[in-house]
Formats: sequence, C-alpha cells, structure tokens
Amino acid sequence: MTKRGKYDRAQTAAERQSERIERVLDAATEVFAARGYINTRVDDLVEAAGISRRTLYEDFESVEAVLNAVYERAVRINFTTIFQKLVAIADPIERVRVGVAAYFEMIAENPAAARVVFEEYRQAGAEQAARYELNTSRYVTLMLEFLNAAYAAGRLGRAPDEASVYTLIKGIDALALRAVHRKELEQLPALAPATANLVIDAFRGD
Repeated sequence: MTKRGKYDRAQTAAERQSERIERVLDAATEVFAARGYINTRVDDLVEAAGISRRTLYEDFESVEAVLNAVYERAVRINFTTIFQKLVAIADPIERVRVGVAAYFEMIAENPAAARVVFEEYRQAGAEQAARYELNTSRYVTLMLEFLNAAYAAGRLGRAPDEASVYTLIKGIDALALRAVHRKELEQLPALAPATANLVIDAFRGD
C-alpha cells in the first residue's frame, strides 16, 4: 500500500511541492539505478517515493519526465559543487586540478546518480542524448576558460583549442563511464591528479 505522508501545515503549498519533488527525485534516482529506465514503471516510482499515482502526475507527466528531472538535478548539483570549490582559487592550473578532482569526487560519492547520468539517461532517446552532449559542451567551455587563462599567463606553451579540449573532456567522461560499468567508482578520485596532468600537458608545448 502506498504510504500517505503527513506534512507541516506551516509550509506553503509551494514549499510542500518542492519538498515532495525532491523526495520523488531521490527515490527515482535509486529506482532507475537499480532497475534501469526501460524497466521502470510509474508504480515503481510511487511505491519508492511513498506517494500516490495522482500525486506523481501532479508534478510529472511521465516516467520520462522524472528521468529528465533526475538528470538535470544531478548536473546542476555537479556544476554548483565544482564552482563552489573553484571560487577561491585564482591560479588557472590549480583550477584544472581542483575541477577534475571535484568532478570525480562527486561521481564517486553519488553512485546511483552516476549510473543514471552515464548509463540510463543518455541512452533513453535522441532528446536525452542531445541534452547530454549539450552539458558536455558546458564542461568543455569551462575547461577551455581555465586553459586559456593559463596560456595568457604564460603557464602553457600552446594555445588551447576547442577540439582538443573536447577530446580531453570526452576522455574524462569515458573514465567515469568505465568506473560505473566496472563498479569501481571509489577508485575515481585517485585518478584525478594524473588525469589533470594529461589535460595540462596537452598544451605545454615543445
């Protein structure tokens, strides 16, 4: 039987909805990671979240909509966490190192979300694949900004170009995907220093 949760009557309707959506996304992340997107049904989500089907449909029109929201939240949290770690760092080379480390740490600390992002979401359809690629481009832009600053400061011998940085970001992406497949996420943070060095050394010049 679906559990009916009590709510704080001091909360506004918007606050209750926001809290409920977060609970649904938390539960859905675990369900998608365990069952896979194609095997997940509405009943799986409502049971895991402890809500009714009617309540779920008040916030989401479909299982696909829930998947999209899970992905967007995971990416938003990842970007926000990385920026928080970088805000006090002025040195562009150090920003590369800290950024790569923060990225791998976030993945390692959130295994269910990592599986949804790297395995379930981008294979869910053309729309999801395009959105995944768009967010990859955001990471490319961020890394390119750091490397351009390092080059301008005379810290690199070759100007970074978008194609090379894209290739490097895809390599970082592939490492994360491999760790998800192998269930070796806890090993990712240890790979950060060498991975950051690969990025930096690509533009050291002769």
